[in-house]
Amino acid sequence: MRIDETIRHALKAAVLEAGGAKELSSRCGVSASNISRYLSGKVRSITDDCWEKLLPELSLSPRRAAGTVTNTPELRRYLRAAMEKQGVADCEQLRHLAGYDSAATMRRLFSGELNWFPDVLSAVLDALGCDRESVPVPESEKELLAPRNLYRDGALLVRPVPVVDWANAASHLAAVESDRVTMGRWDVENTETVPVPVGSRRDTRAFRVHGISMEPRIVDDDVVLVEPADSLDAVPDNKIVVVCFAEGSGQDDRVVCKRFRRQNGSTILLTSDNPEGRIIPLDPAAVAWIGIVVKKISEM
Repeated sequence: MRIDETIRHALKAAVLEAGGAKELSSRCGVSASNISRYLSGKVRSITDDCWEKLLPELSLSPRRAAGTVTNTPELRRYLRAAMEKQGVADCEQLRHLAGYDSAATMRRLFSGELNWFPDVLSAVLDALGCDRESVPVPESEKELLAPRNLYRDGALLVRPVPVVDWANAASHLAAVESDRVTMGRWDVENTETVPVPVGSRRDTRAFRVHGISMEPRIVDDDVVLVEPADSLDAVPDNKIVVVCFAEGSGQDDRVVCKRFRRQNGSTILLTSDNPEGRIIPLDPAAVAWIGIVVKKISEM
């Protein structure tokens, strides 16, 4: 690996964080004399073997995407220590223990090449018996992690999402909008959940619908998965939506599941698939929250 200014800067930071070249050497297995030469500029490249040992100690993680956890050297050291404590020898054993399907991705995570998706990190922490409070990540990112033991059985191809009953939907959405973080703290043992593919949006919601206005497409007691829309303009015409009206808007029902229809370019109607259902003219100022139904789950 060619030593450029970015690598040299990261190496200096790692030496400073470790407390010296000797201390960094003891962590990674690269000799202190080699580390000093890398820093001095006497050599222009690092052998593949030394680079593989050094990389986990360097803060060279890619820019953190929204909804991911920064993969720092401190986090990797914490996880390696937990692996040693649990007798987990390598990434392949950890992958199997956590129920993840890609050994190559797990190795890249432990080399610092990728940041962590919260689902994957949560499952790894559960597999290693780690307490969430002890994990060395910022509090804002720690809140992205799933409740402890949610992934005690592995299976990362899906993630559980709590089901919100229709009667509680308005208060749930009000809480989500006021504090998106704390809504992630829910009782794993006693909360009904539905499985959602890991690749789904992090803010996907699950609601158990009551009512017959959308029959036959959506019937009473169906569970629907809903992705929030940033604005009314972001909602395609003819989509089924869940709308939460603002308190004091004058609507009889605070939350409705309807079909979103535009008329004459500016008028928006919320219609029912059931001919006996209501049609609601939509005033944009009355909307507190709107999301697009992306999937229906029946017979839960």
